[in-house]
Amino acid sequence: MTALSEFTPDHPLADDDALLAFARFVHGDIRPRRRTLWFVLLDGERRPLPVIVPVDLVPDEPEVLAVNDLGQVWHDILGGEPGASVFVMLERPGAATASITDHAWFVALRDAAARHGLALAAFFLATADDVARLDQT
Repeated sequence: MTALSEFTPDHPLADDDALLAFARFVHGDIRPRRRTLWFVLLDGERRPLPVIVPVDLVPDEPEVLAVNDLGQVWHDILGGEPGASVFVMLERPGAATASITDHAWFVALRDAAARHGLALAAFFLATADDVARLDQT
């Protein structure tokens, strides 16, 4: 596994272990009290841009217009860079087992990224109990 001390702005998140280590770094072993959507934009070489963005007050289910707007923001920032992608983590209270609404968020954000010419590099679910990759289940 990639050690957290190895993360630098030019360190690519090149494999599943690096993505999981980064998700755990962002989550920081906290006990979430509300839904928060975290995203990090990755350049064409899968290096994270130097900003980790939390979005609070996330509803239980994705709202079409808000999700599409988020995809547009990702596109505007990355400027159509070839191979650019998005790392997303949904952090929420409750059980570590993924729910139907967790999967709905994954599908909505994956599709929004694709509509704007981007790939979803990974989608993680973070709870007090665990951080798990949701897009591979």
